[in-house]
Amino acid sequence: RRGGEPAGARLLALARRELLEVLLPQLQGEARFRARLVAKALKIATHELEGGAAEEADWLPRLRDLAAASLPGGADLTAMSDSELLAAFSAGLRAGRLDGRQELYELLVKLTEERRMRVG
Repeated sequence: RRGGEPAGARLLALARRELLEVLLPQLQGEARFRARLVAKALKIATHELEGGAAEEADWLPRLRDLAAASLPGGADLTAMSDSELLAAFSAGLRAGRLDGRQELYELLVKLTEERRMRVG
């Protein structure tokens, strides 16, 4: 292994490069489109194997804080599942209870940047 990369991530990256540099130029139309979709999937999988999924998990506590700020007092967020937390956050967002919050803006920027890195 070079550079301490996980072996699986390296193999996916090599397969993606082969697909983009060797196979894709030989394809046209629907086959070319599908090959580009496969290349994007390989890029996402490589990112996750390299620890991208762990990096993304750091937004959950920030989301929990924002959800707490958007709910009436007394709501027990620690007992909520991740899907319930997302629903509470979404409801607060739709109701305008998070309008103007700098933390929300920063979280959305971070999530957008992470998504851009994954899908290129």
